[in-house]
Amino acid sequence: MPLFAPEFPTQPTRRRPIRRTLIGSTALAATASAAILAAATGAGATETVWDRVAECESGGNWSINTGNGYYGGLQFSFNTWKGFGGQRYAYTANLATKSQQILIAQEVLKVQGPGAWPTCSVRAGLTLENGLAVDVSRDSTRSLFPLAVDGQLGPRTRMGVETWVGGTVNGSWSSTDIKKLQHKVGTTEDGSLGPITRKAVQKRVGVEQDGSWGPITRRAIQRYLNGLFD
Repeated sequence: MPLFAPEFPTQPTRRRPIRRTLIGSTALAATASAAILAAATGAGATETVWDRVAECESGGNWSINTGNGYYGGLQFSFNTWKGFGGQRYAYTANLATKSQQILIAQEVLKVQGPGAWPTCSVRAGLTLENGLAVDVSRDSTRSLFPLAVDGQLGPRTRMGVETWVGGTVNGSWSSTDIKKLQHKVGTTEDGSLGPITRKAVQKRVGVEQDGSWGPITRRAIQRYLNGLFD
């Protein structure tokens, strides 16, 4: 698996396998406002070694997704994020908070060491000791999962579905989120949660396909998502 490519702001180069790792490459991005970023992500205003790594990797943009297969401030690949448990928080790293990204980065650091970020770890002064010493708020890293299996289509269940389909995790179920759900279950991507889409979801979660999302279907969705992410 590839390591990081040259870090921000150098031009991207073709990645080459160096050792068995899943973590991603750099991405070019505009630098986010530090004050807005701290407020939005909840990791605090004090700069840490992870802020320096992110500045090197992504220009400090914790929500970056340029479409190159690497996500978030620390440029996780999809497989790294999933493999180290990131999907408890969001489908891809760029949809997670700064604190959640740091928490998963600490798990990567434990296994792969600073070399998972071969150039930026040197530039930022990242070590096993100082990387793990960063204390992120447990409230801000609380997982969506497991969902309560209560048959209610509340905000957490909606956010769970958004996590599953790779939507924006805010519980709103926008037409874009519904299209992603339709893509996931193989129906026409029209952004409308009609009976055909409902039946396809029911088939996926293993309940009667009647097109009605009553408590039985909702509980089945909650159990299905818990099985995927918990």
